[in-house]
Amino acid sequence: MVYNNHYQFGLNANTFGLGGVQFRYNWHQNALKSTFFESELCRVKHPKEIRRNGAITEQPNQYSFGKLNTVFFFRNGIGQTILLTERPYKNALSLRFNYAAGFNLALLKPVFLDIFYPYSNGAPSGYLVSEKYDPNKHKDIYRIYGNSTFFTGMNAIDAQLGGYGRAGLEVEWGQFPDETKSIEAGITFDTFISGIPMMAQLPYESKFLGLYLAFNWGLKN
Repeated sequence: MVYNNHYQFGLNANTFGLGGVQFRYNWHQNALKSTFFESELCRVKHPKEIRRNGAITEQPNQYSFGKLNTVFFFRNGIGQTILLTERPYKNALSLRFNYAAGFNLALLKPVFLDIFYPYSNGAPSGYLVSEKYDPNKHKDIYRIYGNSTFFTGMNAIDAQLGGYGRAGLEVEWGQFPDETKSIEAGITFDTFISGIPMMAQLPYESKFLGLYLAFNWGLKN
């Protein structure tokens, strides 16, 4: 049976992040080639980003000292799939080569921390204030109680425009001809017009090269 369209949903992990989610829509050109549109959102982590507990409390929150922004990559692009081996029968495997390129939008959410301030009357207790992390101001780790809630600072999200490219091999299988599961592995390259501020006292990164591994499931019609 000839299928015209292929919808895929997936989860992925990469060497410079914590993983993400993706969607891919394929339309077939011929028996061996198909074109696809893909959209992906993934979390990016700097290698110097290390979690630690906040100042001693009954329930300490964690944070990453020196972290300026929580960064997500929002990739959208066009690519092509080339069939290398077919899946002729139930539970057989097929091998595909995928490549894609497009634009990438880096979403930067500023880090907000809960900072302890003592009362001005000299009382031994104090109060907490949620503040945007400032490496020149927030140097005393014993006054940092941890990250504020994730939604703090959502109205301050910034964006950087860039592009990306990827290439990888995909192994596909499925119990039925119109249902698919696959594992894909390959390499990605992202570049941005301006550097991405991720960690204080470190150069801003404008190029990211890494490996990825994705698990996809889909439907053909």
